[in-house]
Amino acid sequence: MPVRITVVMPVLNEERFLPETLAWLRRQTFADFELVVVDNGSTDQSPAIACRFADRLIVEPQRGVVFAMHRGFTEAAGELVACADADTLYPSGWLAKMVKALDAAGVVAVYGPMGFRESGPVRRRLEVLGYSVLAGLSRAFGVPLAGAANLGMRKDAYFAVGGYPPLAHLASPDFRLAQKLARVGRVRFVPTMACYTSNRRFVRENLVSGFYQGFRYWLDVALGRDRLTDDQYWEREQPPRNTNGR
Repeated sequence: MPVRITVVMPVLNEERFLPETLAWLRRQTFADFELVVVDNGSTDQSPAIACRFADRLIVEPQRGVVFAMHRGFTEAAGELVACADADTLYPSGWLAKMVKALDAAGVVAVYGPMGFRESGPVRRRLEVLGYSVLAGLSRAFGVPLAGAANLGMRKDAYFAVGGYPPLAHLASPDFRLAQKLARVGRVRFVPTMACYTSNRRFVRENLVSGFYQGFRYWLDVALGRDRLTDDQYWEREQPPRNTNGR
């Protein structure tokens, strides 16, 4: 059945976060959407949890978040598609803000700020503000600070620029995809379209090191070097490689 927007969520062994994340998505005030979970080889209870909340569960055997996301977009019923992460909380108005922004003339993609789900309300607001400041600075260098946890686009534009698969070997594919989308239309930052992702990647290493590594990946995109690969990214994410997060 046709819907306005399809929310695609790649999943790989996310039973810890998945029930709360999917429950938050089901509380969206915008109702004309489908929720598609793409399992990428989970060995835990993630598929069973997904079946309780999702409209569809798809299995993508080719390992890699970009391949799981692309599979979901390929099978999406909506004219609009949204990326969502299994470890991220989405406020009830998140999807309504995304659809409204995508309905604006010439807009092909939108993205928003993020805070951490582990933070309290005040700290979350500060994190979202900080992200918004960084997003503005990043745009000045031609890099949309678009994370897959908070990114929506027109499906036809996604396929027109080739989608995720050509970027599968590179780190930061979301930044690169947003750059490609900006060549065919407007890519807009929506500061009120916030969500709250897990801080687990920063917990694995100290904060300074985490931001330094993040800057390295951003710089690789900003300078068009294309030197940092997906394998290098996941080496930093170890151990274990059991999430679809970036």
